Amino acid sequence: GRDPSYGRGPPDPEAAPLQRQIVWGKEITRRDITAEEILALFEKDGHLFDARNVATAVHRVGKFGGRRVGSDKRLRSLARACARKMSRFNCQGISNTAWGFAKTG
Repeated sequence: GRDPSYGRGPPDPEAAPLQRQIVWGKEITRRDITAEEILALFEKDGHLFDARNVATAVHRVGKFGGRRVGSDKRLRSLARACARKMSRFNCQGISNTAWGFAKTG
């Protein structure tokens, strides 16, 4: 199989270990997850997310929440996390983040 760290870039000293990132990544991308559940997960553990999970969270919140969550204070917290992690985003992360925030208004 593919190396689970593929596409994650260099280790982030502020982020939780890779195994924890994988668990969160699977949770964020569950088929039945809601934007509110993603924001709740981010509120609880987002300070430990790596850049990939931050970008994925924004994308999924945009996809499932749209403008309905645009005024949620947790979205502002997610935006601040994006600003902190921006230098660690790959091209896909930048694209996912831009699209997700565009959908939330």
